[in-house]
Amino acid sequence: MPRLSSPKSDRAASGNGSSCSAIAIIAATGPETPTPLTAADQAELLHLQGRVRGVEAREVRAVRGRALLTRSQYRFIRKHGVISLTYYAKDIGFEYEAASLVYHVSAQLVLNKNVSAAREADKEVLRNEAAQLARAIATMERRHREHNSLSDDDFVSWYESIGHISGLARDYLEVKRKEKSLKLLAAKPDAPVIKTPDEQVDDMFDNLRTLEIDAVAGIASGQEGLFAYRNEGGRLRLIPLAANKATIIGLAGHAPCPLAAMPADLRFYRELLMTGAAFVPDELSDIPIDDVPEGDVANDSYDMLPAYAMYLVESDRFSIAHARRDDGLILEVVPSIDPGYSMKGECFIDNLTRRRLADRLLGEADAAQFGLAPVDGSAAPLTIAGQTKTLTFTGKADGKAINLIIKPRRMGGIWTYRAAPAFSPVASAIMSPETVTAFDDAFMKVLLKKQKDRPVAVTIGRGRISVANDKAAAAPFDAEVQGSAKVQVMLYDLRRAMVGLLGLSRQGGLTWRADPNGLLLIEAATDVATYRAFIQTLEPNRDQPTRSRTLRERVESLPQPEAPAAVAEAA
Repeated sequence: MPRLSSPKSDRAASGNGSSCSAIAIIAATGPETPTPLTAADQAELLHLQGRVRGVEAREVRAVRGRALLTRSQYRFIRKHGVISLTYYAKDIGFEYEAASLVYHVSAQLVLNKNVSAAREADKEVLRNEAAQLARAIATMERRHREHNSLSDDDFVSWYESIGHISGLARDYLEVKRKEKSLKLLAAKPDAPVIKTPDEQVDDMFDNLRTLEIDAVAGIASGQEGLFAYRNEGGRLRLIPLAANKATIIGLAGHAPCPLAAMPADLRFYRELLMTGAAFVPDELSDIPIDDVPEGDVANDSYDMLPAYAMYLVESDRFSIAHARRDDGLILEVVPSIDPGYSMKGECFIDNLTRRRLADRLLGEADAAQFGLAPVDGSAAPLTIAGQTKTLTFTGKADGKAINLIIKPRRMGGIWTYRAAPAFSPVASAIMSPETVTAFDDAFMKVLLKKQKDRPVAVTIGRGRISVANDKAAAAPFDAEVQGSAKVQVMLYDLRRAMVGLLGLSRQGGLTWRADPNGLLLIEAATDVATYRAFIQTLEPNRDQPTRSRTLRERVESLPQPEAPAAVAEAA
């Protein structure tokens, strides 16, 4: 069978430091005549595709099964050549081809996931999955000599050291980024361009948070300066202050974030994803991937199934909690903006698109690029196909679109949790912003220093809320109180909830609500959403601290829709 690269190109492509890309390798080898796959080749392909299903069924994640499958996929593509496999794939109906990814069609073929034949709602996910494998294959080709002669065990170790399939894909992107940087560097003059103070001040006034008011008498046209201001209700009192450009530039770093003037939907989804990650980060469960032998106990030597965050979309809120974990925080997010679509039904946010969008929205500069050209006042136009909703964010800097997909809650064997409707608080306490600051300065320092997870008592009543760490004296804080209750929660749970809530750009203080039957709710609001963190209370009269699960409602996958009668008969 023809191979993708010659021995000469193998030597050129080997080594971690090489910047040679897969595209350059293909260009160096010249044209290749497609060679048909024999019956034995097709049987090998079917077996490889079957292994994909088996690995996905067990959700193998960093482990031997996924590593060896990726190695087999790479070797199959290398054995038969990308040209032959692309020709064969297109001959049997694989039409979609990514111009920038040489291995995209081959990746679809070995995955047996045909983007062009998929439902419109599924195409984005399949494209991304094939793209990740295509990038991984390109990296393995470039670093062929590093892993080609390794035993299976040593290859698994190599695969883990590089960061699994996502690490291989990142390696590809990093090489491409460096290549692009080198090209840009070669095109630029050697001396760096230093902006003058006038240019720096002009850049500051180009800040998207700039406000415009009518000209003020006594201030010359074109003149820069500073104002001290005080809001006096319906009036704003201003005092002009003389300042040179150096002073203005020095204070420019304290200017409002450009996102403050961004479309509200952009700010909401950015805040939703960043806050969700703070409360419910993607982690691993305590459920081993493989069966534990009788008499053995699962420990750190076992590979565990993922316990990533699940974002349910229901009624008027997003509900976020871990998958495959019976304990942990539950976060409810109620948008204050109009999302532009109905939140009724039983849906969830696709995990792949959630992670991709979060990666791009994390930095302020990157996020601002998505709001420079809003559509009808929104950053993300919406498309709806049945119950599936797709929000498309397009960055102005590179013109690339990123989707956030909300689809029916069909999650396979995964389960998650939400707060049960039976939650009925008997006491509440409203902390003012000043009291929240006092709480942050005093008690949060205690929570952050403690290394051992201990019970923390929260008591509401008599015009205050008191918090006591283990056996230490209670720290009281003034609050507007209704009812009375005393509950205990675990220190780590309270700490994670408070770190997330105190990190918000809050409007107002915090509201605490306690239901001794199982949950403590702490609530905060921003200009785009209300955030409710549910913490499990501890069961009373236990020798060891035990989190209550009484008010946690388990949520499982919806059943697959039944096939139409005609399709069922044909099958």
